[in-house]
Amino acid sequence: MLAGTTKQPEYQMNSSSDGEPKKASASYIHDLLRDRICSLEYRPGHMLRENDVSSEFNVSRTPVREAFQRLSLAGLVEIRNGIGTFVTQFDSEQIESVFQFRSEMAALIGRMQTRDATGEDIEILESLLERARKLHDQFDVHEHWKINHELHFAISSLVLNPAFLEVWHNLYFQAARAWYDVSRLISADAIRLLCSEITELLTALIENDRNAIGSIRRNYINYFRRRIVEVE
Repeated sequence: MLAGTTKQPEYQMNSSSDGEPKKASASYIHDLLRDRICSLEYRPGHMLRENDVSSEFNVSRTPVREAFQRLSLAGLVEIRNGIGTFVTQFDSEQIESVFQFRSEMAALIGRMQTRDATGEDIEILESLLERARKLHDQFDVHEHWKINHELHFAISSLVLNPAFLEVWHNLYFQAARAWYDVSRLISADAIRLLCSEITELLTALIENDRNAIGSIRRNYINYFRRRIVEVE
């Protein structure tokens, strides 16, 4: 399964040797909280309480604090000592900065060390395109988010440079909140752009054209940025 796709929690899936369910790891807690922030389940300003998160996952505060620290490094939360942990705000200047940086990084994908696209990669995008087309009949903001989310990781999985990916992922998660918030207001246009991007990426994957993949991602990042500016 691709990193970042929806899956059952590890502590529900697996059991220890004595039959007890495994505890959620700090990594799993981080990923789930991150996804809730990016899908705006936790909106800017929302307070994350260690006790609440610890109780939800039935873990001590140690993995929760580790997850919070990772979210803080990614710019998604602010830890205020003695007060609490809060989902960060994002303003137009920050959004512009993040989208501009993402646009420039996308253009570098063709220059990074990458692997060849496989039949499985193509099948994943074909499945995402089918799901995206169904949104025309009934827009579901959560499904729209999941498709974009899985698309990001599907394309990112082609890149083999870990330093690039660390920054690339962080920028994606910072930008995601702004785009998904706006997509609710321009659903028809958001669906059209999503279907168009996946279609173009499919052609690039079939041709194993890395430069085209980077150019396509860059173009659509810029399209999304313009829609956000127009709505604001």
